[in-house]
Amino acid sequence: MTTADTDYKNRVFQLEGRELSYPTRFYDGSSAMGIFSVPAPIADDLIADTGFTTARIAPGRTALSIICVHYTDTQCGAYEEIAMAFFVKPHGHQRRASIPYLSTWLDIVRGNIASHTWCLPVNSTLSRDCGIFMWGFPKTLERIDYETQAGRTKSSWMINDELVLSYSVPASGSKDAKEISPPVYSLLEEKPYVSYLTQRYSQVGHHGRDGILKLGKHPAADPLRRLGLPKKPLIAAFNGHLEFEMSHPQPL
Repeated sequence: MTTADTDYKNRVFQLEGRELSYPTRFYDGSSAMGIFSVPAPIADDLIADTGFTTARIAPGRTALSIICVHYTDTQCGAYEEIAMAFFVKPHGHQRRASIPYLSTWLDIVRGNIASHTWCLPVNSTLSRDCGIFMWGFPKTLERIDYETQAGRTKSSWMINDELVLSYSVPASGSKDAKEISPPVYSLLEEKPYVSYLTQRYSQVGHHGRDGILKLGKHPAADPLRRLGLPKKPLIAAFNGHLEFEMSHPQPL
């Protein structure tokens, strides 16, 4: 264990009158998820300054996940979040032999693949500061509207009353999912780190391609248009109950 690893493992943060440490717990909430096929060269360009490279799911294609989370009970407060992340190749010495494309899909299905969150609007200052100072996530404070109507859940990101994006899926599910702890890459103090997000889901619904992504005219949506969005996701899902634990960051 490195000195940097030990320092973060034992660090305590004082944020908005709360004392926070690792692992950080997220007790309840729900989420809507979509995985989209996008051009890998454009995705790599969008994250070029991180040193990470996207994993290929097909020739010239990579996967972008959009996950809208409605947190109702967490150590970082209750808040809304829209996480846009690319699945990325193992960093540095963690590279391993693999079967092109198939290995990426198997890792996605099994919850083993690393991701790098490229854009992460949230709607509370506590959540923003937790993400930035504890893990190096690119969180920004934004307006996010959440609603459940006509059997669908929808999250909308607005800037100055103008739509950036919205995403909705059917708000139904009855399955339990296997616990997973995928690696999550970030830049903390301008250096690459990995944390592990242990995820437990219930009331899970898999809804094929029935996810509806809409983009507004606001310039913040332009990078998504560069990626060829909006379009139907490859996979859409709803999680009626979630429980997370986020580990301390470790240097890559």
